[in-house]
Amino acid sequence: MAEEEREALVHLAAVVAHQLKSPLSAVQTVLSTVIGGFAGPLQPRQRWLLEKAWGRCTHGVSLVQDLLKLRSIEQMGDDALGPVNLLATFSMVVDSQADGARRRNVQVESFIDLTEPVHAWIHAERTVVGEAFAVVLDNAVRYSVDGGKVSARLYSEPMSEERGGGVQVCVEVVDAGIGIPPEGYTQIFAEFYRSPEARTMSPDGTGLGLAFASRAVRRLGGRIKLEPADTGGVRAVICFAHCPECATEAEAPLPSLDEPMDRDGEDGPSLRVVVVGGVTAGSKAAAKIMRCDPRARVTIVERGRFLAYSGCGLPYYVSGAVPEQRMLLETPLGLLKDPTSLYEHKRVRTMDLTEAVRIDRQQKTVWVRGLLGGEERELPYDRLILATGASAVVPDLEGSHLPGIYTLHGVEDAEAIRDELASGRVKEVIIVGGGLLGCQITEAVVLRGARLTLVEAGSAVLPIVDEEIGSLVRGELERHGVRVLTGRPVTGFEGEERVRAVRLGDGSTLPCDFVLLTAGLRPEAELAEQAGLKLGSSGAVAVDSTLRTSDPSIYAVGDCAEQLHLVTGIPTWSPGAAAASIQGRIAAVNACGGDESYPGLVETLIVKIFDWGVARTGLTEAQARDSGLAPVCAVVPGPDRAHFIPTAKSLVLKLVVDRESRRVLGAQAVGPGEVAKRIDTVATALMAGMTVDNLACLNLAYAPPYSMVMDNVIVAANVVRDKLTGAYSWISSGELNRRLARGEEVFLLDVRLPTEYGATRLRGSRHIPLATVRSHLRELPHDTPIVIVCSLGLRSYEASLILQQHGFDNTLVLDGGLDAWPFAVERLT
Repeated sequence: MAEEEREALVHLAAVVAHQLKSPLSAVQTVLSTVIGGFAGPLQPRQRWLLEKAWGRCTHGVSLVQDLLKLRSIEQMGDDALGPVNLLATFSMVVDSQADGARRRNVQVESFIDLTEPVHAWIHAERTVVGEAFAVVLDNAVRYSVDGGKVSARLYSEPMSEERGGGVQVCVEVVDAGIGIPPEGYTQIFAEFYRSPEARTMSPDGTGLGLAFASRAVRRLGGRIKLEPADTGGVRAVICFAHCPECATEAEAPLPSLDEPMDRDGEDGPSLRVVVVGGVTAGSKAAAKIMRCDPRARVTIVERGRFLAYSGCGLPYYVSGAVPEQRMLLETPLGLLKDPTSLYEHKRVRTMDLTEAVRIDRQQKTVWVRGLLGGEERELPYDRLILATGASAVVPDLEGSHLPGIYTLHGVEDAEAIRDELASGRVKEVIIVGGGLLGCQITEAVVLRGARLTLVEAGSAVLPIVDEEIGSLVRGELERHGVRVLTGRPVTGFEGEERVRAVRLGDGSTLPCDFVLLTAGLRPEAELAEQAGLKLGSSGAVAVDSTLRTSDPSIYAVGDCAEQLHLVTGIPTWSPGAAAASIQGRIAAVNACGGDESYPGLVETLIVKIFDWGVARTGLTEAQARDSGLAPVCAVVPGPDRAHFIPTAKSLVLKLVVDRESRRVLGAQAVGPGEVAKRIDTVATALMAGMTVDNLACLNLAYAPPYSMVMDNVIVAANVVRDKLTGAYSWISSGELNRRLARGEEVFLLDVRLPTEYGATRLRGSRHIPLATVRSHLRELPHDTPIVIVCSLGLRSYEASLILQQHGFDNTLVLDGGLDAWPFAVERLT
């Protein structure tokens, strides 16, 4: 086929692939959900057919993605190119292939043979180079025999005079696999070519990987070669010319130890700032310092590969809702937040894959160690900002380090988990820990078609909210097929080469293919502690309102630092990206001589769990009681906008108020409706120290498509005010459920309409519609507590007033009504 004809074919295929991408992904998601059993039980024959369809669909999705990547190479402009450090890229690719190699029982060995570390720099596009390397290494692993070995080597060597002299840096991958037939070497880079042996060993290939690698390397000015290896497999080599200018421009992550640090003019930099940690708070602080003082010299020390990525977006990358890793690393304008772009746009130096190992406060230096080469150097500072973040808690249990057990605390974790779930081999997944992350990640696992069990040691899931709200969340999880086990502590993990079961405290075991640990986080404060900085009671770094530590030259921000809780007035540790960004900015201003204060936080959190939003701000009722306060609460269900608007959805709001001061203490909201708006409103009230009376009079925006004429927050505030005046007595859903479980005598009075009562009801309840209560007074007991039930609580409140007028002193309104009742009901339709 002529070159022009082949290019036209590839172009046409890419256009078609673009149109097929979304439909195929949607079909794949639906098939995964059905195969996982979330649409009902399947017969063996049905499952076999669906799994076959899923496999073909997955192959189609891979083909579409490869075609789009292939075409994107031709559309890449020169403005996308810049300094790329092959040492970091090589290590990243080798690590990313580790899980796949382990599953195939293939050993991957890597070697670094650079004549000089600076030779690692080339002029290219980092993502494209990494994908080209990944294709070659993945092929070597994929086509190796069981127990085989793959060697990956990064080296530099002189280039021949015919090629201009200088130095070239190369990646060599050698395997001992099935090899390529002699005639195949002439076709190996052609689109869709696959040798017969490759088709037999891996029938799901697309035949586009090496075509992409070849085009990518040639587009970036490099060379790629495949040839027979002495091992019987294939030797693949990719080479690029070393770019001395790139090394100078980017300032390699680990310059030589004797390199002078002050080169910013005759007088040197105005301020030397070292930022330890380059994700949310650290990258924000570094960028702000350069805006405040362009002559400052700012160096970020980051032990990971990725800077300023969206950690909160990791579950959505796992689920496939965020299709590409790159999207988590980009700005809203599509700029990749990597060391090169940080230097180009902000003039911030970055030492990634580098760990800060100790702080010398007397000499004002930070000692750092390169994770690739192990060499150490010291960085002098005038100001030091600690943004070391938090790390995932791994319980010290038998078998906790078996392969197949993961945490989700970084891009690498998300990549590994996504790879596991996409493999098609994972059928049973167990999440250990029913907290914020544990509940959030359930949707990602279910969408990938796995059966899921969520195990929580405590009595309820999502302990960031109160009992009745957590019970509603549990119902939403179970409606989507998640098996929820509470009060079941995990005592160990079983398996030999891989985890195969989770052992519970009662001695039972749960079989599994994969485990995700979401047992919580802990502040990374070891570096600060070793330097003698004061820690708070939570183990995080103690700071003042300017975010200074006990050493005035050192600041701590983000997930490694304690902050003042504005409701309790007590320092607390509350990890979160939103607060970290604000703290990074304030610390930067103060490091440059400013005088800004961080007032504190109210712990505002929100998470998406399937079709629901779950949010909280301030204190829960339980936390308020533990703090010595006397909380009064209202649980108010209702639509999030005018009920006659077709887009209206329901939500349940719980408001917590202090009885004595009438100060608002917190709120929780759950449901498919717009919960964020309500929680943000209460969070603002908390920051302002408002009372429930202030809250009830807020002038909020109203139009039927956006809210009710009296917003949910205002309704909840008025309910609390009625309670504070003693207008009626109430009982929570949790307390009523406990009384019924204990067999206590309670008269359940349902005052809803007959059609409502005929659909769902509390077992044993007596139905008397509100309009007829007065005519049935003789049927009601005076010596037994009467719990009045309706849908939202309003009709129950009106019924209680009627009964009180007629001498019934022992009446209780079910708080939140049946619309907020999280336990079992009797359904008749």
